[in-house]
Amino acid sequence: MRARLDPNFSRYILDLGNGLPPITINEHVKIPTAMLIPYENNAASLDHLIDAVFHDISDYSTNISNMMNRAILTPKNSYVEEINTLLIQRFPGELKRYYSFDESIDASEQAIMEDFLHTLTPNGLPPHELLLKENCPIMLLRNINPSEGLCNGTRLICRNFDRNVIHAEIAVGHHSGKKVFIPRIPFLPSPDENSGFPFKRTQFPVKLSFAMSINKSQGQTLDFVGIYLPHPVFSHGQLYVALSRAKTISAVKILIRPISTDEPEKNCTKNIVYTEVLTLASSD
Repeated sequence: MRARLDPNFSRYILDLGNGLPPITINEHVKIPTAMLIPYENNAASLDHLIDAVFHDISDYSTNISNMMNRAILTPKNSYVEEINTLLIQRFPGELKRYYSFDESIDASEQAIMEDFLHTLTPNGLPPHELLLKENCPIMLLRNINPSEGLCNGTRLICRNFDRNVIHAEIAVGHHSGKKVFIPRIPFLPSPDENSGFPFKRTQFPVKLSFAMSINKSQGQTLDFVGIYLPHPVFSHGQLYVALSRAKTISAVKILIRPISTDEPEKNCTKNIVYTEVLTLASSD
């Protein structure tokens, strides 16, 4: 539906999503040259991808509506953090740091565990050190007030900062332009996600959204999509989800890091599709 104005791109992502040959052969897909960022080395190639998606990052704050509809998608949260940290340093403005308050559930362990807890960032939680700047893009990590547009996944613009509240503006959707206040809230991550140590983190329920995980991008439509694949996708339909956020082939750029230097093809990557699941779904 998003790509209906580019029929060739629409057919390509549909065939890719269904895992059909000749697009996908032996779980590998050939990416059209028009979408590729040539790989040189890790740092230089990532810089080229960032430049392709955001152009001059210093212009972001003067053209926020255009920039908010651009993002880099990548399979794992560790890559998301890498790109967001890189971009907030380049983003113009004064850096604001917010530190979480981490408490071990067993109070007797607080003194010896606190520093360790600061190093943990389980899935779906904000980091211990939250780095923000005025006008930077952020994403909400919890449902705070869905009726007012404050849902998990909502993208916002930071407008101002207080000690215990962030002033923000909803950037996309029906509530676009609405001014909101985001407080700190407590998070209780599953012990399975943080080395088995139960703890509580009190922090603002947001993270930077220059980059986001492919799974987190589901349901969003973007004007320009960068896809960073330092490693191949690892679950059903991930590559399809990433590509189908865009409307045309010219609005997508993909950086594939070769798994080995002697790979014969530099424009191929993995495309995981459980065709038997799709067959069962279509037969119901």
